[in-house]
Amino acid sequence: MSTGGQPAHGNLLVFRPFHVPRSETRCRTPERLPVIPVLKSLPEDRSRMTCRRLLTKVPALAIFLVVSAACTHSTPQTQQRMPPRTQDRPLQDRIKSGERSERETWQKPDEVVQALALKNGDVVADIGAGSGYFSRRFAGAVAPDGKVYAVDVAADVLGYLQQEAEKEGLRNLVTIVSQEDDPLLPRDAVDLVFFCDTTHHIANRTDFYRRMLPGLKQHSRLAIIDYPPGGDHAPHPPEQLVPRSQVISEAGEAGFKLVDEFRFLPRQYFLVFERR
Repeated sequence: MSTGGQPAHGNLLVFRPFHVPRSETRCRTPERLPVIPVLKSLPEDRSRMTCRRLLTKVPALAIFLVVSAACTHSTPQTQQRMPPRTQDRPLQDRIKSGERSERETWQKPDEVVQALALKNGDVVADIGAGSGYFSRRFAGAVAPDGKVYAVDVAADVLGYLQQEAEKEGLRNLVTIVSQEDDPLLPRDAVDLVFFCDTTHHIANRTDFYRRMLPGLKQHSRLAIIDYPPGGDHAPHPPEQLVPRSQVISEAGEAGFKLVDEFRFLPRQYFLVFERR
């Protein structure tokens, strides 16, 4: 049997080895991509390694930036806009909200009064007094010689409070219908100005605090209780509330220094300032 001119050896076919040139046995190296300019000065192996590390870190960096942006959006550093006006709600709704029985479990009014260390003869101004949830308790704490000014912009709710005070025999409680930018306190009269769930309803707080000054005694105090933005039980969106840091800054601009802070309220911050 002929094999293309090659001799046959029995039943076996003998083929001459086919030699491929050595240069063709290697895979062609693809065209090399340009090295990123910032890495150009590095050795080639280190450049590739650095690129790989950067690429593996990009997803984590992106996630961090997204989460940071979301956190910043959900907890603003300052109040962005005002909440709806309380006095625009029906009177009975306001009374029911202020006097609801379950409020005592988290508002802890008796502990608040105790923390303020009020004594007989003190004069308290309760700004945004509403139905008198705190005003009536203050009246008992400073009796018989002290006095409480229950201050609110809404005359109707103060009318309700006055009736309740008379029923309870609280003759040292006086109501003041104030302006939105001025509490209209009597001059040189007040030892403690108290705000609870009120500061976020005041548009220009620093100016408001300054307008209080003529009504305060020399070593008077300012107490502020309010909801931090983003709290689980906050009554308004985060952008409508006042962060603790902003409260401290604004009070400082008006001439008050932070002297105490109580942390027993589960839903609110509780700050106490002293007039400089």
